[in-house]
Amino acid sequence: MNSLAGKKVAITGAGRSTGRALAAALADRGAELHVSARDLSAAENTCRFIQDITGQTITPYGCNIADPESIRAFAAAVGKKSASIDILINNAATWLSGSFEAAHDEDLLATVNSTVSGTILVTKHFLPLLENSDTPDILTLISQSGLALQGDAAPNAAYHAAKSAQTAFMNRLRQTQPRMRVMSVFPPNFESDLEFKAPDWFKEVAPGRGATMTARHVVEAILFVLQQDRICTIDSLVLGNSGPR
Repeated sequence: MNSLAGKKVAITGAGRSTGRALAAALADRGAELHVSARDLSAAENTCRFIQDITGQTITPYGCNIADPESIRAFAAAVGKKSASIDILINNAATWLSGSFEAAHDEDLLATVNSTVSGTILVTKHFLPLLENSDTPDILTLISQSGLALQGDAAPNAAYHAAKSAQTAFMNRLRQTQPRMRVMSVFPPNFESDLEFKAPDWFKEVAPGRGATMTARHVVEAILFVLQQDRICTIDSLVLGNSGPR
Protein backbone atom coordinates (compact mmCIF):
# COMPACT_ATOMS: atom_id res chain seq x y z
CA MET A 1 0.00 0.00 0.00
CA ASN A 2 1.03 3.61 -0.58
CA SER A 3 2.29 5.58 2.38
CA LEU A 4 0.56 8.78 3.48
CA ALA A 5 3.89 10.33 4.50
CA GLY A 6 4.36 13.67 2.78
CA LYS A 7 0.86 13.74 1.32
CA LYS A 8 -0.68 17.21 1.42
CA VAL A 9 -4.17 16.93 2.86
CA ALA A 10 -6.98 19.48 3.31
CA ILE A 11 -9.83 18.43 5.60
CA THR A 12 -13.03 20.20 6.61
CA GLY A 13 -14.88 19.82 9.88
CA ALA A 14 -11.80 18.81 11.86
CA GLY A 15 -12.58 20.80 14.99
CA ARG A 16 -14.13 17.89 16.85
CA SER A 17 -15.36 14.32 16.73
CA THR A 18 -14.40 12.07 13.81
CA GLY A 19 -12.84 14.88 11.77
CA ARG A 20 -10.43 15.71 14.58
CA ALA A 21 -9.52 12.04 15.07
CA LEU A 22 -9.03 11.54 11.34
CA ALA A 23 -6.77 14.58 11.11
CA ALA A 24 -4.68 13.27 14.00
CA ALA A 25 -4.42 9.81 12.42
CA LEU A 26 -3.30 11.29 9.10
CA ALA A 27 -0.68 13.45 10.80
CA ASP A 28 0.48 10.43 12.76
CA ARG A 29 1.23 8.77 9.41
CA GLY A 30 3.25 11.72 8.19
CA ALA A 31 0.70 13.65 6.13
CA GLU A 32 1.05 17.42 5.84
CA LEU A 33 -2.30 18.80 6.97
CA HIS A 34 -4.43 21.87 6.35
CA VAL A 35 -7.13 21.61 9.01
CA SER A 36 -10.34 23.61 8.99
CA ALA A 37 -13.30 24.00 11.32
CA ARG A 38 -16.23 26.38 11.37
CA ASP A 39 -14.64 28.18 14.33
CA LEU A 40 -10.95 28.96 13.95
CA SER A 41 -10.42 28.37 17.67
CA ALA A 42 -11.62 24.75 17.26
CA ALA A 43 -9.18 24.21 14.39
CA GLU A 44 -6.39 25.71 16.47
CA ASN A 45 -7.26 23.39 19.34
CA THR A 46 -7.09 20.39 16.98
CA CYS A 47 -3.69 21.52 15.74
CA ARG A 48 -2.36 21.83 19.30
CA PHE A 49 -3.66 18.35 20.04
CA ILE A 50 -1.99 16.95 16.92
CA GLN A 51 1.29 18.64 17.77
CA ASP A 52 1.19 17.13 21.27
CA ILE A 53 0.47 13.66 19.84
CA THR A 54 2.71 13.65 16.77
CA GLY A 55 5.11 16.57 17.10
CA GLN A 56 3.87 17.94 13.77
CA THR A 57 3.06 21.62 13.31
CA ILE A 58 -0.29 21.86 11.51
CA THR A 59 -1.91 24.88 9.88
CA PRO A 60 -5.41 25.74 11.18
CA TYR A 61 -8.10 27.56 9.19
CA GLY A 62 -11.59 28.81 9.90
CA CYS A 63 -14.09 27.65 7.27
CA ASN A 64 -17.86 27.79 7.52
CA ILE A 65 -19.05 25.50 4.72
CA ALA A 66 -22.42 27.28 4.71
CA ASP A 67 -20.65 30.50 3.63
CA PRO A 68 -19.26 30.64 0.05
CA GLU A 69 -16.89 33.48 0.88
CA SER A 70 -15.47 31.51 3.80
CA ILE A 71 -14.87 28.53 1.50
CA ARG A 72 -13.14 30.68 -1.11
CA ALA A 73 -10.94 32.23 1.59
CA PHE A 74 -9.99 28.78 2.92
CA ALA A 75 -8.95 27.50 -0.50
CA ALA A 76 -7.06 30.70 -1.28
CA ALA A 77 -5.20 30.58 2.04
CA VAL A 78 -4.17 26.97 1.47
CA GLY A 79 -3.07 27.88 -2.07
CA LYS A 80 -0.72 30.53 -0.69
CA LYS A 81 1.02 27.90 1.43
CA SER A 82 1.05 25.03 -1.05
CA ALA A 83 0.92 24.84 -4.84
CA SER A 84 -0.88 21.52 -4.68
CA ILE A 85 -3.11 19.33 -2.54
CA ASP A 86 -2.95 15.55 -2.83
CA ILE A 87 -6.04 14.67 -0.81
CA LEU A 88 -9.22 16.65 -0.17
CA ILE A 89 -11.45 15.23 2.57
CA ASN A 90 -15.01 16.52 2.72
CA ASN A 91 -15.92 15.74 6.30
CA ALA A 92 -17.95 18.74 7.47
CA ALA A 93 -21.74 18.45 7.42
CA THR A 94 -24.72 19.66 9.43
CA TRP A 95 -26.56 17.05 11.48
CA LEU A 96 -30.32 17.28 11.87
CA SER A 97 -32.59 14.80 13.60
CA GLY A 98 -36.21 14.70 14.67
CA SER A 99 -39.49 15.22 12.92
CA PHE A 100 -39.37 16.67 9.41
CA GLU A 101 -42.77 18.31 9.89
CA ALA A 102 -41.77 19.99 13.15
CA ALA A 103 -38.36 21.21 12.00
CA HIS A 104 -37.86 24.93 11.48
CA ASP A 105 -37.46 26.02 7.87
CA GLU A 106 -34.14 27.65 8.71
CA ASP A 107 -32.78 24.38 10.12
CA LEU A 108 -33.86 22.44 7.04
CA LEU A 109 -32.18 24.96 4.75
CA ALA A 110 -29.02 25.06 6.87
CA THR A 111 -28.71 21.28 6.71
CA VAL A 112 -29.00 21.19 2.93
CA ASN A 113 -27.04 24.34 2.19
CA SER A 114 -24.02 23.41 4.28
CA THR A 115 -23.89 19.68 3.56
CA VAL A 116 -24.66 19.85 -0.15
CA SER A 117 -23.63 23.32 -1.30
CA GLY A 118 -20.66 23.30 1.06
CA THR A 119 -19.30 20.02 -0.32
CA ILE A 120 -19.79 21.21 -3.89
CA LEU A 121 -18.09 24.57 -3.35
CA VAL A 122 -15.19 23.20 -1.29
CA THR A 123 -14.52 20.67 -4.03
CA LYS A 124 -14.79 23.30 -6.77
CA HIS A 125 -12.34 25.69 -5.15
CA PHE A 126 -9.81 22.98 -4.31
CA LEU A 127 -9.87 21.44 -7.79
CA PRO A 128 -7.05 23.69 -9.10
CA LEU A 129 -4.78 22.57 -6.24
CA LEU A 130 -5.76 18.92 -6.77
CA GLU A 131 -5.01 19.24 -10.48
CA ASN A 132 -1.45 20.26 -9.58
CA SER A 133 -0.94 16.96 -7.75
CA ASP A 134 0.40 13.79 -9.36
CA THR A 135 -1.81 11.71 -7.05
CA PRO A 136 -5.09 13.61 -6.53
CA ASP A 137 -7.76 12.08 -4.29
CA ILE A 138 -11.15 13.36 -3.16
CA LEU A 139 -12.78 11.52 -0.27
CA THR A 140 -16.17 12.38 1.18
CA LEU A 141 -17.41 10.98 4.47
CA ILE A 142 -21.11 10.57 3.76
CA SER A 143 -23.38 8.24 5.76
CA GLN A 144 -25.61 5.27 5.15
CA SER A 145 -28.31 7.96 5.00
CA GLY A 146 -26.87 8.74 1.57
CA LEU A 147 -27.84 5.32 0.24
CA ALA A 148 -31.33 4.55 -1.02
CA LEU A 149 -33.49 2.90 1.65
CA GLN A 150 -30.59 2.67 4.10
CA GLY A 151 -29.63 4.43 7.29
CA ASP A 152 -31.46 4.54 10.60
CA ALA A 153 -34.58 6.49 11.42
CA ALA A 154 -33.00 9.12 13.67
CA PRO A 155 -31.81 11.59 10.99
CA ASN A 156 -34.29 14.12 9.67
CA ALA A 157 -35.56 13.60 6.13
CA ALA A 158 -33.66 16.71 5.05
CA TYR A 159 -30.43 15.14 6.31
CA HIS A 160 -31.16 12.01 4.27
CA ALA A 161 -31.77 14.23 1.24
CA ALA A 162 -28.53 16.15 1.78
CA LYS A 163 -26.48 12.97 2.14
CA SER A 164 -28.12 11.49 -0.96
CA ALA A 165 -27.13 14.63 -2.86
CA GLN A 166 -23.53 14.21 -1.69
CA THR A 167 -23.60 10.66 -3.05
CA ALA A 168 -24.91 11.83 -6.42
CA PHE A 169 -22.31 14.61 -6.61
CA MET A 170 -19.44 12.21 -5.91
CA ASN A 171 -20.78 9.75 -8.51
CA ARG A 172 -20.92 12.49 -11.13
CA LEU A 173 -17.50 13.86 -10.17
CA ARG A 174 -16.06 10.38 -10.67
CA GLN A 175 -17.25 10.56 -14.29
CA THR A 176 -16.01 14.08 -14.98
CA GLN A 177 -12.62 13.84 -13.21
CA PRO A 178 -11.15 10.54 -14.43
CA ARG A 179 -7.62 11.52 -13.42
CA MET A 180 -8.67 11.76 -9.77
CA ARG A 181 -9.74 9.02 -7.40
CA VAL A 182 -13.16 10.04 -6.07
CA MET A 183 -14.14 7.99 -3.04
CA SER A 184 -17.18 7.89 -0.76
CA VAL A 185 -17.36 6.27 2.67
CA PHE A 186 -20.76 5.35 4.12
CA PRO A 187 -20.66 4.61 7.86
CA PRO A 188 -23.73 3.61 9.86
CA ASN A 189 -24.55 5.02 13.28
CA PHE A 190 -21.30 4.95 15.31
CA GLU A 191 -19.70 6.34 18.45
CA SER A 192 -17.99 9.40 17.04
CA ASP A 193 -16.70 11.23 20.12
CA LEU A 194 -13.44 9.41 20.73
CA GLU A 195 -10.06 11.10 21.10
CA PHE A 196 -7.31 9.67 18.92
CA LYS A 197 -5.10 7.27 20.89
CA ALA A 198 -6.95 7.88 24.17
CA PRO A 199 -7.52 4.68 26.20
CA ASP A 200 -11.05 4.26 24.82
CA TRP A 201 -9.66 4.51 21.28
CA PHE A 202 -8.16 1.04 21.61
CA LYS A 203 -11.15 -0.53 23.33
CA GLU A 204 -12.62 -3.49 21.48
CA VAL A 205 -16.40 -3.40 21.08
CA ALA A 206 -18.11 -6.78 21.09
CA PRO A 207 -20.99 -7.17 18.63
CA GLY A 208 -24.32 -7.19 20.38
CA ARG A 209 -27.64 -5.50 20.74
CA GLY A 210 -27.20 -1.75 20.66
CA ALA A 211 -23.42 -1.95 20.18
CA THR A 212 -21.93 0.19 17.42
CA MET A 213 -18.55 0.70 15.86
CA THR A 214 -16.49 3.68 16.96
CA ALA A 215 -14.61 6.51 15.32
CA ARG A 216 -11.53 4.28 15.32
CA HIS A 217 -13.19 1.84 12.94
CA VAL A 218 -14.31 4.61 10.61
CA VAL A 219 -10.89 6.30 10.65
CA GLU A 220 -9.11 3.01 9.98
CA ALA A 221 -11.47 2.31 7.06
CA ILE A 222 -10.68 5.72 5.56
CA LEU A 223 -6.95 5.16 5.96
CA PHE A 224 -7.34 1.79 4.21
CA VAL A 225 -9.12 3.44 1.28
CA LEU A 226 -6.55 6.22 0.93
CA GLN A 227 -3.52 3.92 1.12
CA GLN A 228 -4.44 1.63 -1.75
CA ASP A 229 -2.03 1.58 -4.68
CA ARG A 230 -3.29 3.93 -7.34
CA ILE A 231 -4.07 1.10 -9.71
CA CYS A 232 -6.94 0.46 -7.27
CA THR A 233 -9.71 2.84 -6.35
CA ILE A 234 -12.39 2.04 -3.80
CA ASP A 235 -15.18 4.18 -5.19
CA SER A 236 -17.65 3.40 -2.39
CA LEU A 237 -17.05 1.76 0.97
CA VAL A 238 -20.18 0.87 2.95
CA LEU A 239 -19.61 0.04 6.62
CA GLY A 240 -22.08 -1.77 8.81
CA ASN A 241 -22.50 -2.63 12.48
CA SER A 242 -22.47 -6.38 13.05
CA GLY A 243 -24.48 -8.39 15.56
CA PRO A 244 -28.17 -8.29 16.51
CA ARG A 245 -29.67 -4.85 16.64
